[in-house]
Amino acid sequence: KYKSLLPSGIISVEGNFNIGDSVSVVDKSNKEIARGLTYYSSDELQKIKGKKTKEISQILNKPSPIDYEEVIHRDNLILL
Repeated sequence: KYKSLLPSGIISVEGNFNIGDSVSVVDKSNKEIARGLTYYSSDELQKIKGKKTKEISQILNKPSPIDYEEVIHRDNLILL
């Protein structure tokens, strides 16, 4: 079953990208396992990686509830 990618599942962020860009998702051995459209920029992800969804609004200083809980929603994610 497909699942969305949440901030808590992110260990590191590489490169620079904006909201809506297509990004690669790699595993711990640096093998690409998926691609998807991100709801957060690389700068925002550097701040929220590894965090729980409920912490996002405070960390990014955005009103709660936040627009997106997922970094990449399963409908915008392709497993390779």
